[in-house]
Amino acid sequence: MAGCGSSLFGPSSQYIKTNSGDFIATEGSNIRERLMLSDLRIPYKQILKSRIILKKGQTNYLLNHLGLGDNATFLSIKAVYDTKSIVEIDNYVTYSYYDYPVQNFTFAQLLVLTGNSSNRIPQLYLTNPNPNYPVYLDIMVSILDDNYSFFNDDVNQSGTSFTGLEYTDIKSFVVGESIAIYDKNVPVRALVYLGLPYINSITLNGSFLIIDDESYGSIFLQFLTEFDALQAHSLLNYVLKNPLMDIDNIIPIIDSVSPVIHFNSKAGATGSYISFNGSTSSVPYSSVNGYTFSTSISLSTYGTSSIIQKDKLIDLLIDYVDDNRDGVIELMDSNLIISGTAGVVNSIGLLGTYSLTFNLNDLAHNDLSGLFVNLNIIV
Repeated sequence: MAGCGSSLFGPSSQYIKTNSGDFIATEGSNIRERLMLSDLRIPYKQILKSRIILKKGQTNYLLNHLGLGDNATFLSIKAVYDTKSIVEIDNYVTYSYYDYPVQNFTFAQLLVLTGNSSNRIPQLYLTNPNPNYPVYLDIMVSILDDNYSFFNDDVNQSGTSFTGLEYTDIKSFVVGESIAIYDKNVPVRALVYLGLPYINSITLNGSFLIIDDESYGSIFLQFLTEFDALQAHSLLNYVLKNPLMDIDNIIPIIDSVSPVIHFNSKAGATGSYISFNGSTSSVPYSSVNGYTFSTSISLSTYGTSSIIQKDKLIDLLIDYVDDNRDGVIELMDSNLIISGTAGVVNSIGLLGTYSLTFNLNDLAHNDLSGLFVNLNIIV
């Protein structure tokens, strides 16, 4: 009867549990299998125990092994779920390793990891995917020696916020797949690894970059200077567009080149040539040639109700705009500044001479200052 999985009173309860230091699989009152653990001896010199709470839906909680950091050689985590969380498939914890967080793993009731003096347990990022209930984690962690190189917090790195960075801290990890941001105090130690396919967007805010990442959510990178943040912004966007490029092979690493405006040969199919310093011998020109361009535009031919709007000027004058890092840049009306005898105007509706300049820069804030086009508006 013990092996049939049932009794006179219905199906037997089947569990895996501990008994006298062993894992046993029970079926009703019978022991089906046993994994002996009572003979295990895991050495330690320092040990810590604590309970943490992963709030409902909490993502990427950095478990720095209760302060032991990268030194841990034993870790056990017992998960206790809220009694109201009765849907079995909702009760699990996702974790990833600090040194390669782009790959996620899961456990439900218990996680045990062990290491030795040369293969220690990386810190973990923990996520509670349950949107409705918290999970309580009982944690025991230890190290087998008296190593005192505890978790490096010299620059206040915490969770998914990293501070004191320079753009040179960004390196390719696996070319075509991921990048790493390194700790300048310990150059061989990565603060975070980012999978290129998981980066949704990058936003610049002063000396901060905010990365929206599918694995981590929002990652905050604070740089020492705005220059570092600008260069990092340019660099990361370039790698996203060119994932097979190794960052170490990008020369020059500093983006100091302004966008290039490529002009049409003529201002409209039947219009005048767009000249450079009065010359038309090598049309079409670009801003690589210099700073001073000019042309004539017929208001009656190209105006709509005798008005030339900025979008029309873009069509008449400019073929395209590109950048050495950012690729093709879409030119917007707001990028054009038109100045006439009456000052700055939003459109052209009178004959006369106007000056066109550009309020345009790339992600590294290289601009087109000094470039202008003289417009002679004729009948």
